[in-house]
Amino acid sequence: MSVLNSKYDVIIIGAGPVGIYASTRLAEAHFSVLVIEEDAQIGKPRFCTGLISKEAFDQFPLPEGAIEEEFSYATIFSPSGLKLRLKSKSPVYATDRTTFDHGLYRRAKEVGVKFLLNCRCLALKVNNDFAEARVALEASERTIRSKVIILATGIKYSLHKFVGLTLPPDFLDCSQVQTAGRPMEGIEIYLGNSIAPRSFAWVVPLKKNELRIGMSTYQNSVSFLKTLLKKLSLKGDFNIMRRPIPLGTIKNTYTDRVLVVGDAAGQVKPTTGGGIYFGLLCADLAAKTIINAFKKGDFSKRFLRRYEIDWKKRIEFDLTMGLYFRKLIADFSDEQIEKLIRFSSQKETQRLIEKYGDFNHHGRLIKELIKRPLFWKNLYQMLINK
Repeated sequence: MSVLNSKYDVIIIGAGPVGIYASTRLAEAHFSVLVIEEDAQIGKPRFCTGLISKEAFDQFPLPEGAIEEEFSYATIFSPSGLKLRLKSKSPVYATDRTTFDHGLYRRAKEVGVKFLLNCRCLALKVNNDFAEARVALEASERTIRSKVIILATGIKYSLHKFVGLTLPPDFLDCSQVQTAGRPMEGIEIYLGNSIAPRSFAWVVPLKKNELRIGMSTYQNSVSFLKTLLKKLSLKGDFNIMRRPIPLGTIKNTYTDRVLVVGDAAGQVKPTTGGGIYFGLLCADLAAKTIINAFKKGDFSKRFLRRYEIDWKKRIEFDLTMGLYFRKLIADFSDEQIEKLIRFSSQKETQRLIEKYGDFNHHGRLIKELIKRPLFWKNLYQMLINK
């Protein structure tokens, strides 16, 4: 392949939004960058609700042409059908992920990023002088070198072991389908142990009465999704997609000449499973760390540790509080979920949600809720009345 050199400044493995965005940031800083992607096409296959906040579009140069719908609220349904409407301070967008990824891809190519598609990375190797990726390319194997590697492999963790990295501590089992359905005005969230045990299900309306319907559980998500589709009176031969979502980050997101970003690092909101915003944020921080590493000529894990320090300053609080809250309510019975919805509908709770609620950052709201005696009083009543 004529575009492929044997050595680059940076190799990025994974051409999802996080990997592509990191590549663009580095190419804009005049580094030679190669992105390796095992899929033959950018943007396919993709499993994602496609919900991205206005904050993300304001903070990062994202392709606005990917926006399909705009939402200002979501409606949560309890097991009995009790409704709780949550308003958003700023719009949340439903995006077409193929269009979104392609927009990022075009920008990356414009600034000189090279892409190697339909190419699987088999192994990594690091030494004092360079990092090395061994790839399967056109029925043969080839080795490509760089000064540093970014792992942006999403939920694929087979390369972590080559550089001594761990896996996320836990995973959710998630399934989703996109299908024709009834007209809807906003996002719908469904709770209940017969619907999505220990987690939740979602319905996101798109253009032309298309719906993106999915759920997260700890196991058997496909079976529960089929049940939900019947409950929603939707019939057909559905193309159900399934994937795990990490809960919790890997032990270290850096080592000598390697940084890890996005789902590959477990940088995912534990409350909702959303990872695009945190992933983009961490990709930006990873690029800044690598730029500084080139300036210093230091790619050791001691220097690259700055990346982890930086991202933890930005999102560790949200990740920690999100995991805490998920574990706190994961084993609630349907009756306890009903009480939680009623508690959330109270004026004092609504005031806190309106003041501290944030689509991307959930930690502050959770902290403010658990500071209130009213929360613990209600939680105690929920726990003693199973």
